[in-house]
Amino acid sequence: MTAGEPLGSRLREGAALAAHALRIRMGVGSDAPVARVLALAYPFALAASAAACGLHLLRWYIALVSSPAPVGVQLRAELSGAWGVLLVSSLIVCVGAVSALAGRWRGGVPCTVAGLFSFAVAAVVSGPAFGDPVVTPAAMGLAAAVVLACPPDRRLESVSAGRAGTAGAVIALAVVPRAAVDAHAVPWVSTDYGCWPLLVLAAAGVALTWRSGSRGGLELGAMLLASPPLLAHASTVVRGDATAVAFLAALLSATAAIAPLVGRLGRTGRTLR
Repeated sequence: MTAGEPLGSRLREGAALAAHALRIRMGVGSDAPVARVLALAYPFALAASAAACGLHLLRWYIALVSSPAPVGVQLRAELSGAWGVLLVSSLIVCVGAVSALAGRWRGGVPCTVAGLFSFAVAAVVSGPAFGDPVVTPAAMGLAAAVVLACPPDRRLESVSAGRAGTAGAVIALAVVPRAAVDAHAVPWVSTDYGCWPLLVLAAAGVALTWRSGSRGGLELGAMLLASPPLLAHASTVVRGDATAVAFLAALLSATAAIAPLVGRLGRTGRTLR
């Protein structure tokens, strides 16, 4: 099938065949019940990965422009070693996730997964600057696994179902308000303790529950699969702050309680119409 094709095409087709065989072996083929959950989680795993990496890039940029040292000196120092790999990996994840959400998953998914694994490896040796050296790599690996586990035909189905727009909104709503806070455009808020991006993801799950009129189990399960990058970001920010941890736990518990009620309202609204 790949005779006469360029090396890149042969490698891509071989990787796709191996991934398909692995999915079938693990029971996550297109016809498996879990494929429905993976299809729903797929765009939001991309969105959570892009949002988490975007927040890392945002924090780095703010530190860069606020430092009195010359920008050139800082760039030469920070774009070498593990720090440079982390920053480049974050950029690759953001570009790959947006491409995949735009429907170009053949290039976007490998790009995103490569960036996540590169980020995970560099985070192990970089110290606490980009997160916990155990929790952060594990979260990035889980996100990559969710993206890879979703069968290709389910990826197209998920994106074409309109979820790509919702996932894109998750990225924007997670990153832009954080940028406004860091720019001191919201004077009464100094930090979100990592809770805001998770709140956005939870709200997306509730919105999907209302749209589908379900009991919320499928939607919240998908959001849970998609959440590791944002949970890792939050765990880094709230480390040692018991109040923030309690607020985060209450937020997630409230989402689990609200979603079934919202789904019931969605079913009632459709019945009345």
